[in-house]
Amino acid sequence: MNSLYTSGVRQTNSIQADLERLRDGDVSASLLGQISASLAAMHRTIDDYDSMAKREIIKAKQEKAQMRVQKFRTDYSELHTQFDRLKAEATAQKEADQRAELISSSGTPYSPSDARRRFQNTPSTSQLHPGLRPESQVSESPFRGVSPQPGFGSREQHALDEHTFIQNTENRLDEFLAQGRQVLDNLVDQRNMLKGTQRRLLDAANTLGLSRDVIGWIERRSTQDMYIFAAGAVFTFFCFYLIWRYLG
Repeated sequence: MNSLYTSGVRQTNSIQADLERLRDGDVSASLLGQISASLAAMHRTIDDYDSMAKREIIKAKQEKAQMRVQKFRTDYSELHTQFDRLKAEATAQKEADQRAELISSSGTPYSPSDARRRFQNTPSTSQLHPGLRPESQVSESPFRGVSPQPGFGSREQHALDEHTFIQNTENRLDEFLAQGRQVLDNLVDQRNMLKGTQRRLLDAANTLGLSRDVIGWIERRSTQDMYIFAAGAVFTFFCFYLIWRYLG
């Protein structure tokens, strides 16, 4: 039970360090997945520690373990709340930055040379995507005044939709990574549990073998003692007979 308590303290410190990195601006997918997996592992550790605390025989140790479990659950709830809040803030900030960058890049004015180059390299209307085709042919000559672009709103909407799709895909990948790490941790825990069970079975087998040897040795010793007692009894009665026969 002490090993589980030490593991829980170590996991709490590790999650706090990862949350500090998240506050400092590290919003990588690997860090988010690592924090999610650490929280899941901490939850399993708390459940195991609670189960062992309930099976404790000594009342004082059981009460102490229950207090530790309560503290672990409080820390877990606070850490999980902080992680959700920081993750939401990081996601909102990232979306705001990308939206601002998209709007600023779409509203950047062109110089006459850039406009002429764009006019020369612009593909024909038939080669454009149907959603990006303008309703009417608009000349982009730098010598004409600024004319409205009918397809600008649709292009911006398509860009925003694409950004939303990419963001959702990234979130899904983070969830898959967290689930994969959780499955890996479960497999590691099961492996350790099976190794412990195998060790206990081997110890029991060794103990059983030793017990059989001891029992056999005791049985042989008992048989020898019985033979010695019988021989001694016969010899004693024979001595009594001789004493009675010749000295009586």
